[in-house]
Amino acid sequence: MEIILILLLLIILVSVFTLYKIILWISKKKTRVNWTLSLLGILILAKIINFIFFTKMELIQSKAYKNMYLIKNPINNRDSIHSFIKQICLERMNKEFIGNEEKYKYHSKDGSNVWVGYHYFNFYNYTDNFLGSNTAHFIENKEDDGGPTSMYFLSTIEDEKIATFSIEFCENDTVNYYAKIIYHRGYEIDTIFSKCTEQPKKIIPINEPFIHSTEGIGTDYYPIEKKQKNK
Repeated sequence: MEIILILLLLIILVSVFTLYKIILWISKKKTRVNWTLSLLGILILAKIINFIFFTKMELIQSKAYKNMYLIKNPINNRDSIHSFIKQICLERMNKEFIGNEEKYKYHSKDGSNVWVGYHYFNFYNYTDNFLGSNTAHFIENKEDDGGPTSMYFLSTIEDEKIATFSIEFCENDTVNYYAKIIYHRGYEIDTIFSKCTEQPKKIIPINEPFIHSTEGIGTDYYPIEKKQKNK
């Protein structure tokens, strides 16, 4: 790990020094400055045009974790992203779960507990930062084993999680079930399918800060209690 950081630091220093030399060379003549500014303007304009007209939102399924999806180039519209995620969840649910409910019904050894064992899906923002959040790493790789050179863990990308899909039995019921999507930004739970007699309520988004638990199927949210300041 230390060797990697040293090499990275050397690369950064060499890059900065090279860039400094180039800028110094360009600044010596007005013609070079004008050409450089013109080229930069063209590149920026081309980038903007490409992003607005040719860049599309893309869904990437991890090869290492089949139930992990990355959303690349998300559009700036929350409702559209939610609809996109909902469509993916319903397609997989209809294909894999509907009609195969008994296959995913699990019982405890003493028979006292019954639950739906259908896997849940997690949706993340696509990021590719070497030293920061890097969800792209998990497209081809599983998290590191925790050894001395380990760098990539699923726990480090929790802030990039957009939504989680799961299926659960209705309250006091081991036959009927419902499917929900938890959106991790805005404290919102959306029931997208239900066979329950009493329909689960849709949670209204709030602006309070929150913490969440990722243990088990179906992540629950708990608003952080405001601490009263001592006067």
